[in-house]
Amino acid sequence: MFLAEAVVFMVILALLLRRDLSAIGRHPFRGGWKLAAVVAGLFVIQAMVILYVPGQTFLQMTVLILSQVVLVLLVILNHHLPGAKLLALGIILNTTVMVANGGWMPITAEMNHFVHPDRVVEELDRAPNSKGITLPRSETRLWILSDIVRVKVPWRRTVVSVGDLVVLAGIAQFIFQATSRKQTPLPAPVTAGDGIEPAGAE
Repeated sequence: MFLAEAVVFMVILALLLRRDLSAIGRHPFRGGWKLAAVVAGLFVIQAMVILYVPGQTFLQMTVLILSQVVLVLLVILNHHLPGAKLLALGIILNTTVMVANGGWMPITAEMNHFVHPDRVVEELDRAPNSKGITLPRSETRLWILSDIVRVKVPWRRTVVSVGDLVVLAGIAQFIFQATSRKQTPLPAPVTAGDGIEPAGAE
């Protein structure tokens, strides 16, 4: 949710800065709609597993790895686009820590309490409708890549990973480098015959 909100904010900022977002469509996209549809389909399946399959399963791990690998492949195919390298790096960082911890993104009870101060969270607990699992820091593999960065905005609190921040940096680079600043049209030059007589003419 935080990533989506951040992207919306960057798009609004680009519009306020008079960036031409239509320029994005003029950049060549490799892989085609079929590969993009495969990525979208895998992420839908992954969301369904998160929502309806309890615990940690081989299915969750398989779908996670497939979706991330195909997504990284799509990004690599489009490495010429601004921000593609950062985007690929962020995805790889997040996937690495999730695979190392059974297919879920680890978060400590302390960080969970920061996000949900009124909720009692136990270790090894997986929040509903979430890809995160609560683990003590001592049992978290690659803890530095887990959700450890606190983010507090007026409407809510959340925590993100280093990989999430790298992904956001890649998206920001794409939005602001793949677009161009809108040019203010210059006034048309005045020519003879426009009905304007030169000074001193009778």
